[in-house]
Amino acid sequence: MHNTWLIVRREYLERIRSKAFIIMTMLMPVFMASTILIPAMLSGMKSGGTRRIVLVANNPDVAEAVKQQLIAPQQISDKSPPTKAEPGASKSAEQAPRYAITIDTNTTDAERTALRQQITDGKIDGFLWLTDNDLASPKVVYNAKDVTDFGESIELRNAVQTALTKRQLAQKGMSGAEVEDLLKPIDLDSIRIEKGKEGASGISVFLVSFTMVMLLYVNMLVYGFAVMRSIIEEKSSRILEVLLSSVTSKQLLAGKIIGVGAVGLTQTIIWLLVALAFSLPGLMSSRSIMSNVQIPMAGIVAFAVFFILGYFLYATMYAALGSMVNSDQEAQQVQWPAMLPIIFSIVLSTPVLQHPNSPLAFWTSMVPFYAPILMFVRVMVETPPAWQIIVCVALMLLTTWGLLGLSSRIYRVGILMYGKRPTLPELRRWLKYSG
Repeated sequence: MHNTWLIVRREYLERIRSKAFIIMTMLMPVFMASTILIPAMLSGMKSGGTRRIVLVANNPDVAEAVKQQLIAPQQISDKSPPTKAEPGASKSAEQAPRYAITIDTNTTDAERTALRQQITDGKIDGFLWLTDNDLASPKVVYNAKDVTDFGESIELRNAVQTALTKRQLAQKGMSGAEVEDLLKPIDLDSIRIEKGKEGASGISVFLVSFTMVMLLYVNMLVYGFAVMRSIIEEKSSRILEVLLSSVTSKQLLAGKIIGVGAVGLTQTIIWLLVALAFSLPGLMSSRSIMSNVQIPMAGIVAFAVFFILGYFLYATMYAALGSMVNSDQEAQQVQWPAMLPIIFSIVLSTPVLQHPNSPLAFWTSMVPFYAPILMFVRVMVETPPAWQIIVCVALMLLTTWGLLGLSSRIYRVGILMYGKRPTLPELRRWLKYSG
């Protein structure tokens, strides 16, 4: 036992003092925050220039209604309270309007061709074809050089639909104010009920679950591969021959797995403490997307349990693979048995996140190789019955115990084998010999 802890201490201190560990520990919170905050900030920003759009329609009233619908948001923005300008700021620095709309009542094929040429020449950005026949389909066509902005396409579609709905309701005798009240959008906020009380919002549960699942995924891959790479490095440098003169192969394997796992756990604890600090009530701005994001204590406990269990499960597999190969190139070719279950569990995490109590979620979360991620997702979204968690943990422990015995037998022979990768018959002889 003393020798095992010496190896644990060596593996832990060697990695935790490295520059890579320090840099990764500092950059990961910045990266995770940027993946959440930057898209949210960009989604609220308007495009850099004014889009010149031509509305082509037989009925000018229809085109005018669509135009008013498109420019209405920027009119509301223009009426917002002005902010104090910076000294020396010019009017050109102000936000340009989203759309510059022109109405065209010429719906001939020649006009369509002329407008397409104007798009090619850069005189306009696009035109929307709103003839009576198209509206009766109902299908309208938007022509533009840049059609990859799906937000703009949705905005144009909604503007046409809303304008036509308002026009039809007005023809039925409803006043403008009644139409506006009827079509006023409704905000829906999903609130999780926990023990009869209101809990976190749906967006909060999703963000926390997604972030912590990615931490599990990355850590199991990175530190599992670190165990394999450590074995390969020591095997290629013949250090293992010196180490085995003082410790047994089981002590060496256990020391490596525990030492590297402790490094991963230390790094994860630091990241979780940073996340907890940012999730404290009142720390974030009330208008921030992170203002309502809080990490529940049950989620932290579940994360620690499934991180440890998942790491030991996959680290034993990586250790066996590392003892079978002699270089990083060979390791990349044989690591797919350990990677595929993790990747597949990430693919399954979306349907499990949406339906945590479905038969798919239940059975896949009971599979030990999927459980570190899928059972954790279920705990975060809607905690399953305690017996399911207990059975899941028991199955993971039994599987890890079996893999540890199998991996230690491969490791005992493989760490002293050099040359080509072993074949399946050779692996069977290794297991028989080490048994």
